[in-house]
Amino acid sequence: MDRNYCVNQVYRDIRSDRQFRLLWVDPSTAGSYIYWLDGKPSVPKMLGLQELELGVQQGWIAEDQDPFVLHGNASEKDKQFRDVIWNKMRDALQDEPGIYDRNIRADHLRRIEQESGERVSNLYRHLSRYWERGKTPDAFLPGYKASGGRGKVRVGRANPKSETSSDFGKTLTPVDLVNFEAAIRKYYLTRKLADLTSVYNKMLEDSYSVQEKAEDGTEKLKLLPRGELPSLRQFRYWYSKRQDIHEEVSKRQGETGFALTARAVTGKNEFGMLGPGSQYQVDATVADVYLVSQFDRSDIIGRPVMYFVMDAVSHIVTGMYIGLEGPSWTGMSMALYNATTDKVDYCHQFGIEITEEQWPCHHVPAVLLGDRGELESHKADNLVTMLGIRVDNAPPYRGDLKPIIESHFKTINTQVKPLLPGWVMPDNRRRGGEDYRLDAKLDIREFTQIVINCVLHYNNKHYLTGYEKSEQMLKSGVEAIPVKLWDWGIRNCSGALKTFPKETIRLALMPKDSGSVTEKGIYFKKLYYSCPQAREAQWFENARKNGRYSVDISYDPRDMNTIYVWDKNGGDPYECTLLDWEQRFAEKSLEEVEYEQKKRDLQIRNNEREEKESLINLNRIIDTIVKKAEEMAPSTAGKSKSERLADIRGNRKEEKEAIRKEEAFTSSKPTKTAEAEQTALSETDPFRMTEEEWETLSPVERMIYEDVKRRQQDGGMDSES
Repeated sequence: MDRNYCVNQVYRDIRSDRQFRLLWVDPSTAGSYIYWLDGKPSVPKMLGLQELELGVQQGWIAEDQDPFVLHGNASEKDKQFRDVIWNKMRDALQDEPGIYDRNIRADHLRRIEQESGERVSNLYRHLSRYWERGKTPDAFLPGYKASGGRGKVRVGRANPKSETSSDFGKTLTPVDLVNFEAAIRKYYLTRKLADLTSVYNKMLEDSYSVQEKAEDGTEKLKLLPRGELPSLRQFRYWYSKRQDIHEEVSKRQGETGFALTARAVTGKNEFGMLGPGSQYQVDATVADVYLVSQFDRSDIIGRPVMYFVMDAVSHIVTGMYIGLEGPSWTGMSMALYNATTDKVDYCHQFGIEITEEQWPCHHVPAVLLGDRGELESHKADNLVTMLGIRVDNAPPYRGDLKPIIESHFKTINTQVKPLLPGWVMPDNRRRGGEDYRLDAKLDIREFTQIVINCVLHYNNKHYLTGYEKSEQMLKSGVEAIPVKLWDWGIRNCSGALKTFPKETIRLALMPKDSGSVTEKGIYFKKLYYSCPQAREAQWFENARKNGRYSVDISYDPRDMNTIYVWDKNGGDPYECTLLDWEQRFAEKSLEEVEYEQKKRDLQIRNNEREEKESLINLNRIIDTIVKKAEEMAPSTAGKSKSERLADIRGNRKEEKEAIRKEEAFTSSKPTKTAEAEQTALSETDPFRMTEEEWETLSPVERMIYEDVKRRQQDGGMDSES
């Protein structure tokens, strides 16, 4: 098999112009199950991988757009409806490939009918909807709409008799192996349960039983049918292959720190996994280097946080993200999204050109293992409901349950640190008496470029000296290099990798928040956005008339140029972009935007004192001018209000002519002769003024001076006459 076939991928048969979804793949048997999206037949059909590959090579089978894109904007009522069906059908749906066998499927549905009272015909409709819409819990949301145009399908009634029977029985699935691992971690590596039989029974209680109400009203657990249970022999055999730590368990009882730092590490993380994608591991760490801002390279912005996603079987880095915010769901989701996207395009964004073969990872895993803090967030719920990922959390003090990702952090630090300006010395020491932080020269984009190149080197050239190959690997002679192990696993192991439309993955991982529609635009994170739909529907005019209102928004913190505003009527979100006058923040991350906003706010606060002092002095100058004008004003005694207001137009004309003469380039000011004449006046003349005093007056003050002087002189002559 020369091609990587991913579970959930949609294909089109060109000959019949029909679409089908790939439900399950097993390269070891060269078999797969598909589901025709037009519902004819309404049950999965077996298809040989050789036939599928032949169709792709000859061009009559081609990858196609998924007509069903989950948007995840369901109401609480719809979510409750979904959860009821999912909880009812989950055990049957996760029994792969058993559920694709007609007889096993019929047994499942009869059991569910007895437990729930829902008719088998309705249960078949649930199955069809699940297979048709992407094998996730969100497939059961009511009011679900197709968004692909061509290829839109209608679900027909189930007809189990149309399917050819098969000889498939109960085999261990990736879900079973994850249940095994979870039980060992939860019950065996503690003081409570020291024997595997007890752990096996607890595992059956947790993962292979259903709760039902007895006749007396009490809640009781009922085991799944015998054919759906892993045996104790299988569990013991799996554990013997996993690792032998009987003696180590007894030695470390009660020593919390020993479990992380000093215990004998006899296990191999790749054991117990069926193939690539069975489990991804994700974690974050703070890089030992200081960075500068992209806005102002003289500003030091601190140490970035590195996120990596790695495949537990091949040890290949499937995704990464470099950010400024501490370990959180936001950063984690960015790394997970990167793990599902095409790396050729991703590297091109950073000026790095690669081929598909150098970084062939763009898939959704079956299981995700990470730290409790990030993955226990309610924001991780969409991983389960929209993408069908099982989320596992490493317990406290057990970071070594993620040995692959932890060792990669050490590899990156060893390769990169000594070469970078601004790298942190051990124990925060200084070099040569200088603060190492002042050596920072790289911005976050440049540091990301460096880490990408380190990942490419690791994936393609790093030999895993401690990797334990399986017997099949040894026979094939595959080298213990991550990208070669990944490629070998895809070709030879049961397929756990899945694929979804980019829109579904993006919306499942994007953080969600609320914004406001205002008269200026859509206001979010102190930025303003718009979109054609908002302009056509006059959102902003309505907000100005009726007041602002809130909307739900999904966004990518890595690039704040675009946000997605959800339609309150349940449709697809609207893509909105920054307004023109906000373009200085285009293609900037949320961390960079918030940093620049905080820097601006700090500058404003620092300028407040100086501005207030200037305002106080301005008020004082104005008061002085007004006071002087009031002192120079003539008495209005003897004049009525009407007399004072009667000739405003004439007064204005005289004033305008005087100002023109005063401000004209050829205007004359008091000469020395005029000054001599003024000196000759009586010593009692209150309007006596020297040339130096005249120079200190503004044009308005000079005008007031001349007017008051003239009026005073006119008044004096009137009194003499």
